[in-house]
Amino acid sequence: MPIDPVCGMEVSEETELKVEFEGKVYYFCSPHCKAQFEANPEKYVKEEKMKHEHEMHSHGHGHKHKRHGCCH
Repeated sequence: MPIDPVCGMEVSEETELKVEFEGKVYYFCSPHCKAQFEANPEKYVKEEKMKHEHEMHSHGHGHKHKRHGCCH
């Protein structure tokens, strides 16, 4: 299940709240998160890459994503 890059919430691929940026589709839980991403996509893409690199080096320490309710 995709993760909203703004708030970290799991999002269905069926949502209409999505944006393609640099060849990748990003999914959003709310219009607010989508607008935040569209205002500064580089910020969220950079943060996503940093989180991914950290998880690869975390030696098995998992990170949980929000499953219910957005921060907005």
